[in-house]
Amino acid sequence: MSFAKRMISSSLMALLLISVELVSANWDPSTGHLHNYRPSQSWLSQHKSGERCFNDIQVAECAQNTRLSYPNVQVFATFQVNHADDNHHGCPYGTCCAYTSLPSPSDMEADFTNYHSFFWHNLGGISGPGTNPIANPRTGAFGYERSNGKFYEGKADTTQEQVDHDSHYRGFSLPPAWPSVSYAFAKSEPVQPKCGTAEGENLDPGQSSGSYGNYKPAPASSYQAPPAKLTTSSGSYNS
Repeated sequence: MSFAKRMISSSLMALLLISVELVSANWDPSTGHLHNYRPSQSWLSQHKSGERCFNDIQVAECAQNTRLSYPNVQVFATFQVNHADDNHHGCPYGTCCAYTSLPSPSDMEADFTNYHSFFWHNLGGISGPGTNPIANPRTGAFGYERSNGKFYEGKADTTQEQVDHDSHYRGFSLPPAWPSVSYAFAKSEPVQPKCGTAEGENLDPGQSSGSYGNYKPAPASSYQAPPAKLTTSSGSYNS
């Protein structure tokens, strides 16, 4: 890598570290995820007024934090990957959009390596956040982000989590949870989404030597395109 490119990369990493500190969020990990899926363009267009989006963040930040505040209860988020940053520590990077509305299974469409979706309050998706911990953009070392917006490297202090914090809002209510959906296609998927295009290599650089977490990226062959639409045990889902 040329010196100029190294300088550009260093500048980007510095900006990303700043963004971790400035983005307001609650440390309230998602209860479900769907790699490589997003709602239809029709659903996204219909719910523009209820979204709040944040650019240039890690997919783990999108999965680990909620970004709405009283009286708005976040139940869902999309993450659109920016493939220009696929070779940076902590990738994928992209745009996280938080929603107060929940799409139905029939609204979801596959978009391999370009989108990921996250759910709260056990309303849908495969169990768990579906990502690695938030990473140091310079080294890939794992850490966590408290609700004060600051990143801390090392083992997470889970006593600082605010799980289901918005359930204490006055007038709190939730939409109906998803019915049983078949996720057989995802049984062997890696924890961390791919940092690369559908046909390309996994460009995830992993971690610098000695970094906390001992993470090694999965090869591109470990990532398979999911079905175009979700199904239940009885077949295609129709709302």
